[in-house]
Amino acid sequence: MPAVEKTIDMALLLRGSVITLKRKCGRPGCHCARGTLHETPALSLNVDGRTRIVTLRAAELPEVKAALARYKRARKELDEQVRAGLTILRARRARPQTAQHQASKKGAS
Repeated sequence: MPAVEKTIDMALLLRGSVITLKRKCGRPGCHCARGTLHETPALSLNVDGRTRIVTLRAAELPEVKAALARYKRARKELDEQVRAGLTILRARRARPQTAQHQASKKGAS
């Protein structure tokens, strides 16, 4: 099953930021020609070391914002797990060696 089909059943998860693109459309009589630019919401994200911009429809904005919040929560949870793992590793290294372990080392020499 292609990866695209698998994501349909999963909650949307996105990394990046919602930004607002502002531009002129080019029509001389439009309000943007006098200074009030057209605004379009977009998702800005880094993919393979390059910044990508995906324009969004207004109806997509709540879903995209929720997906960004899910990513942020997941990243925070993952970072907490990494810190906990590092704490455990450091605690293991800091424990004094047991007498049995030390005795086996003496017999090996």
